[in-house]
Amino acid sequence: MKYFLGFVVSVVAFFPLASGAVVSQDFTFKVLVGDDVTPPGTPTLLSVEPVAATQIDVTWSAVTDNFLLGGYVLLRDGAPLATTTLTSFSDTGLSPATLYAYEVYAFDSSNNISSTSNSLATTTFAVPPVATSTEPSGGSQESTQVVVLKSFDLTEGERTASLRWSTNIPARFMVRWGRTDEYAGGYITNEVYQRENTTTITDLEPGTVYRYELIGYTPAGIARSLQKGEFTTVAKETNRTVPNVERLSLTVVDATDAVLRFAVPSTESGARVRIVRSHMGFPTDITDGAVVYEGVGETFRDARVFLTHEVVYYTVFVIGRDGTVSSGAVVVGVRPAVDTPPASVSSSTPSPLPVASTTEPEVLLPLLKDTDIVLRQSGTEQTFLTETITLSHREPFTLSIPRTALPPHLKSIIVTLLDPTDQRRSYSFLLRINKAGTAYEATIAPLLVLGTSRLEIEVYDFERKVVGRYRTQIDFVSTPAVESEEVVFPDALVAPLQKSLYLLFIIASFSALGFFIAWWRRRAQPEDKP
Repeated sequence: MKYFLGFVVSVVAFFPLASGAVVSQDFTFKVLVGDDVTPPGTPTLLSVEPVAATQIDVTWSAVTDNFLLGGYVLLRDGAPLATTTLTSFSDTGLSPATLYAYEVYAFDSSNNISSTSNSLATTTFAVPPVATSTEPSGGSQESTQVVVLKSFDLTEGERTASLRWSTNIPARFMVRWGRTDEYAGGYITNEVYQRENTTTITDLEPGTVYRYELIGYTPAGIARSLQKGEFTTVAKETNRTVPNVERLSLTVVDATDAVLRFAVPSTESGARVRIVRSHMGFPTDITDGAVVYEGVGETFRDARVFLTHEVVYYTVFVIGRDGTVSSGAVVVGVRPAVDTPPASVSSSTPSPLPVASTTEPEVLLPLLKDTDIVLRQSGTEQTFLTETITLSHREPFTLSIPRTALPPHLKSIIVTLLDPTDQRRSYSFLLRINKAGTAYEATIAPLLVLGTSRLEIEVYDFERKVVGRYRTQIDFVSTPAVESEEVVFPDALVAPLQKSLYLLFIIASFSALGFFIAWWRRRAQPEDKP
């Protein structure tokens, strides 16, 4: 006679920690005695719904077992199709306009199987159905042949981005991403038509801005872009910024070569420089273009570059010993005309900037408010609300613009600073998203010169058109180094006094000794000696 006995035992184990705290863990043991011969209940097939010409969705009821349910086996036309613990399945890769019949049965951990469910059959679509949505639409209805995004959520991680969304009709999808609108980073596709979808993008770089596009496909194969945008992965925990190179300039030599000169910030010991070149615009990343130089030098000659390009854009990045990268200093070179002598020094921007005649910011489009542009130096902040910004000529400063203050479609932001000693010279820098993904920032090394300068910010779109320009005046002033007050400790006063007393004691001792010797010699002479 076969019999079955099952029971559950709960054991609580206590583990003392070094700190004196106690951690408990519960363990549950299921013990089987004898044979389990009772099969699970019989599931009921609820629906078989054609979704596309190649897909049918099947659902059934859940059942229970007297001990432990193992799962379900779905049959298509009498043959096993899938084993699952869920109560639904999407059968894909089917033939159009074809009849398929489905059944399902359950099994438990002892391999007992239930009786087979009822059978349901349906035919895949020959052509996609034409129907209207049954959802309220305020007086109009949308065709179910059009995929509409009902909800969307994106969560960034340090190296991942998780997407969750729903659509009005079952649809398959493709997600593609990259650092530019070419979406060269990769893509994910799903061939199952469903309303609720989730996917995760992996192998991303921390603290990096990515662009993405979500595309939905109807059962008829009609594609539609459902969502476009950008996200920034979570940066590693660091607040350190690296100043850009100082006094970047470009000289055209022999009408064919571009010579770049710069200085590495003295505060960045062990840093190296990477120069990235492009003929499409300023590279915004250390991999965004051709890497033409990397090292610790302060000059670079790009030989014969003007034989193939009329205009070349360079971005010079400082890479710290810990891998932190500066926002980038930029300079552009233009092929000189044949009838003119070679240029000696080019401007940091495509055309020399005129000297500002006013300190008020100039704006092409009202993208930013005066309070959005912040300059930080030594723990203090100033904005463009200040009529004239005053900075120390000895210390670096950081320019920051909140990420939320600008639309996501902008290509680049460039800040240009005139040399206070020679306003025919200018130095330009890129503003890039910081590690936290909260602001566009650039850290500029100290100029170490006094005088009045002008700071200009230009915002470019993806067509390299200036859509915003903001200017203000900056006074670089001398800030004397703080001299620490001499702290005099009591023993510092006692030590010289001790030395003086010791010296006096030595002098007095020798004087007394000399006096005693003279007295003794005088006393030792005979009294009758003439």
